[in-house]
Amino acid sequence: MAKTYNSSAQNLVYHLEVGVGPAILKSSLYILFMGLIALLFVATQYQGFNSPRAMDQAQLARSFSESGKLHTRVVRPGDIYFLQEQGKLTQLPNEPLLAGKPDLVNAPVYPVLLGTVFKVFGTSFPQAVAAKYAPEQWVIIPINLVFCFISAFFVYLMGRQLFSPRVAFTAVTIFLLSAQVWAGAVSGTEISFALMCYVFAMWCLVSVLTAAAHEEVKGVKLLLPILLGSAALLLLFLTRYASVALIPGYILALFLGLGKKAWLPVGVLVAILLIGVSPWIMRNMSVSGTPFGLAPYYALHGDVQDFYQRSYGEVNDAGASLFRGIVVRVLSSAQQAMELDEVPLGSGIAICLFVVTYFYNFQRVQVRVMRWGILLSFLCLIFAAGLFGRDQFQVAHLLYPLVLLYGTAFFYLMLDRMQITVQIVTLSLVTLFVFLQSIPLLVTLMPPKPSSYPPYRASDVSLISDFFEPQELLCTDMPWATAWYGGQLSLYLPVSVDQFFEINDRLQPVNGLYMTMISRNRPYQSDLVRGNFQSWKPIMDLNPLPRGWPLMAGFPIRGHESVILADSPRWER
Repeated sequence: MAKTYNSSAQNLVYHLEVGVGPAILKSSLYILFMGLIALLFVATQYQGFNSPRAMDQAQLARSFSESGKLHTRVVRPGDIYFLQEQGKLTQLPNEPLLAGKPDLVNAPVYPVLLGTVFKVFGTSFPQAVAAKYAPEQWVIIPINLVFCFISAFFVYLMGRQLFSPRVAFTAVTIFLLSAQVWAGAVSGTEISFALMCYVFAMWCLVSVLTAAAHEEVKGVKLLLPILLGSAALLLLFLTRYASVALIPGYILALFLGLGKKAWLPVGVLVAILLIGVSPWIMRNMSVSGTPFGLAPYYALHGDVQDFYQRSYGEVNDAGASLFRGIVVRVLSSAQQAMELDEVPLGSGIAICLFVVTYFYNFQRVQVRVMRWGILLSFLCLIFAAGLFGRDQFQVAHLLYPLVLLYGTAFFYLMLDRMQITVQIVTLSLVTLFVFLQSIPLLVTLMPPKPSSYPPYRASDVSLISDFFEPQELLCTDMPWATAWYGGQLSLYLPVSVDQFFEINDRLQPVNGLYMTMISRNRPYQSDLVRGNFQSWKPIMDLNPLPRGWPLMAGFPIRGHESVILADSPRWER
């Protein structure tokens, strides 16, 4: 009995010292270190959301958690006019006309995911008392951090399959030391979830191509990765519509890697995408008469889509001018892409090394063909950015892990060609390579801390919203913020005061107006004096108010940075 005990103890000590013990310990310390980096980034960079997209998706998730439907509290005049013209503007029982309207702008998966998490964890939405808002800090950002770590795991697996363990480890280290990765998580938008979906889909693609290279393309080894990858691409598209530009590159890699055998996988992929997106198209056709709501219509107008969202009425939309605008934007997007506009130092190094790999002939077929899929995806993104606006370039961040893997592989290729025999020199060069690409993160973590104000101060927005009942209509230039922080039914500031009167008189009375630095910071001559905001300038200045103006009670906020008007002095209650 004693011998058995001693033998077991010796085996345990052996495994801890020589076997799997050191590997587990090193892995744990590595994960702990990267977790501390993520927490440090959140602690220094999160001071409240400052992305309208993040707040719009969050308020939609809040509505879904409460009603189980994708109803929005952000009332866009363009949406209302379109629904009215299509005969789809209906009133729900016991609710004002503009309440409970279906969202026509956002893709559904991310808001539904957040809303489900809100409901499962019983998330409450109290009045904000500081810059940081609890549901953001303790629910949305942690979920996005988890998505980043899951993405890193599949980046590592993909690196091992395509190249080697050392390439995979170095690449995933740089990935987790990239400011843009954690910035996406802290922003609160869908980009981290989209990144996870895309990296998982590409790992499935690599698995198929690797099996093909070993002549194992049959049965489960082919079908399961195709099914999983197709499902991931479906989720990706229903998370960010612009990601459809990445699908042609995926299909190209399948054809280049599988040859004639690619027809079945591609057919399965297309079938899953079409079947999976059908319920969402049917929903949109039912509520709006268009397959994807008004998202493509607004996006087609690029940088001026804000004007179309705020327009309650017919807009003179000349097809020729729109076509010329698209051509100009495509050429401009191509120029920005070639100039690596606003690319940080770390990403620039990876991109440069990745571009050089096109002049090198890798031995593995899957490594060669993946590059052409990435290139086609990037070219499609350039066209999408020209067609739907420069915001679509954010989808290019999804390509970063693949670019990083290829760049790291080429770095090790050059290092091996140097035939350095001193290990400390090799280790120093690898450390320098990682350090240079982590410089943006180090600089970002340095003071001063960023701020979401102006214009977003969660406590101010929540306090203003508290003056009104949730179903009362508050007109504002940042409805996504009042809808998220205050749960307020919020009308996006119409193009003109005349359109405001049309909505107020014909559809639903407006109970308040909240104008912020978003309006005040607009160009004075082109917007406030001669442009679309000229009719709002007197109201912003509280002098003089238009004749028949229904909101006569009000006061400036923070030295006239903002202004609040209401139908009665509600703040005196």
